[in-house]
Amino acid sequence: MSSGKTGFSLLLFAYVWVLLLPLAAFGQTATASQKLYGTWYPYHLGNPYTDGLRYEFRNNAATASDEMTVSRACPGDGRAVIAKVSSPVEITEDAIHVLKAASDTEPAQGNNVCQISVQIATLSYSLSEDGTRITITNPGGSPDIIELTRENPDSGPTSSQPLYGTWMSPTLNTKEIQVQTRFVFYSTVEHQDKLRQISICTKGTDTVVSNVDANVTIDKDRITILQTVSHQQPARTFICTSSLAAGTWRYTLAPGAVAMNVSIDGSKPIKLTRQAVGGLN
Repeated sequence: MSSGKTGFSLLLFAYVWVLLLPLAAFGQTATASQKLYGTWYPYHLGNPYTDGLRYEFRNNAATASDEMTVSRACPGDGRAVIAKVSSPVEITEDAIHVLKAASDTEPAQGNNVCQISVQIATLSYSLSEDGTRITITNPGGSPDIIELTRENPDSGPTSSQPLYGTWMSPTLNTKEIQVQTRFVFYSTVEHQDKLRQISICTKGTDTVVSNVDANVTIDKDRITILQTVSHQQPARTFICTSSLAAGTWRYTLAPGAVAMNVSIDGSKPIKLTRQAVGGLN
């Protein structure tokens, strides 16, 4: 082969290599994006600051760019209220680059508001080996770390998800003591649904708190408590008791999941009201 042909071949190889480099980078970016496409929700539930959040990653065909949509569902007056924002993003193997700030505020239950916002930032993330869980880290953000699980596109949210969060029962007043009871439905990292009962007992100027946790299974119209648990917290002149008995609760949800009627073993239904700001304490 002549030196002229050799030089031409090397030049052609270098030219083709330069053309292929951006295509390879694009392929890696596209693959990273596709791993996140879909809807995600928090799987550490019972936290008022992350309950009701949904993250969706998709490719926006109109702009030919990746997009992240974050929404928050809040109790409203007779209906659910949703605040939602979207931002273009660039997704790599370990980072989500949020390219545009956005915020939304909607009136919610009573004098509350439903708020959501995203800021221009670089979010670090790690994906589980099976692709069903993601941990997003945003130092200095709110939240600064959030763990999400993929929503099954075939079945959608499970029956338990509309119940997740804190519910208040009517206050019990006797001649000597006042008892406020909260019920918190949440899930563990092992995807075990649980119910926490929190009893806040007050007599005069003394207030004490007692709580118990039980494993539960949740179906579309019933809650099965799998174990009997109880706890007594003594005060100076009285004892505050919380207890859950193994058995089945029948329930119906009001529109927007802002209230729930619960019947325990055929008893008269008790109305529980969703608490806008709750938690496990």
